[in-house]
Amino acid sequence: MRIVSKGLTYTYNKNTPFASEALKDVSLTIEEGEFFGIIGHTGSGKSTFIQHLNGLMPLDEGELYVGEFSLKKYSKKEYKNITKPTEFNGFFFKNGKKISYKAYTKAYVARMKQLRAKVGMVFQYPEYQLFGETVFADVAFGVKNFFPDYVPEAVERAVKNAIEAVGLNFDEVKDKSPFELSGGQKRRVAIAGVIVTKPEVLILDEPLAGLDPQGKNELTSLLHSLHDTDVKTIIIVSHDMDDVCENCTTAAVFSGGRIVDCAPPKELFLSTKVLAEKGIEEPVTVYLAKALEKEGVSLDTDFKTNDFIEKLTEYYRKTR
Repeated sequence: MRIVSKGLTYTYNKNTPFASEALKDVSLTIEEGEFFGIIGHTGSGKSTFIQHLNGLMPLDEGELYVGEFSLKKYSKKEYKNITKPTEFNGFFFKNGKKISYKAYTKAYVARMKQLRAKVGMVFQYPEYQLFGETVFADVAFGVKNFFPDYVPEAVERAVKNAIEAVGLNFDEVKDKSPFELSGGQKRRVAIAGVIVTKPEVLILDEPLAGLDPQGKNELTSLLHSLHDTDVKTIIIVSHDMDDVCENCTTAAVFSGGRIVDCAPPKELFLSTKVLAEKGIEEPVTVYLAKALEKEGVSLDTDFKTNDFIEKLTEYYRKTR
């Protein structure tokens, strides 16, 4: 599912003395298949943007398309002026005739539910969102909510597949309380509860926050495994530039509700003027590469740790 926003603008408490513009003319394309990073300081608009992607926040101004879905909700007056079907509003028409506004509203709600099954959202510290009496019940909630017609056998199959996809043993954990599990296991269960609907897009807000190095490595490996097998597109929000550099194919920098830069990590971190102006620290490998360059050692690296070490080792082998 290709994601395209055009001029996306959102204002909290609109038309009140407390109005605050959280997004300002955000235009961004996230191609299907990307492992996409969104970076920026607190209050930069990151969370507001991602909550638009599965309809958790209503579209205010601008356009937003996620795959076949347009997230615009037409007013009665706007709907009246639609005269012919387009790629994104064809479902307004049946047998060549436009359906009533009441029927459209009902259809829009149904389509947003379809969208949320395809675009999964994992919030920061997802283990705090667990609520089921058992791991099975917690993971099954998404299936039962989005696919109420599933028979019990289909529900169990979907839950088993999701739990095993996140690296847990189904028989060992299914009857346990989620709160008996370790922090890392809880986070895996929370992710299983989202991927159980087989979303095409998985969005994670600070997925590595609060984890120790081993936990980070394990969760990173899990996300790449999901990206290689079940989930076409992964979007992560992160304050940690090392995580973004190590994992993302492209990253967008948010500041003051706007996108101030968007590029593959190598290009983004080589062009550090924007990052420096916004007070965003560069990854450790970028810092080391610049320090080495001052000493006359130039490395052509993408700044991922393994590539950086390989290029540095190769350089010293040649110069010994």
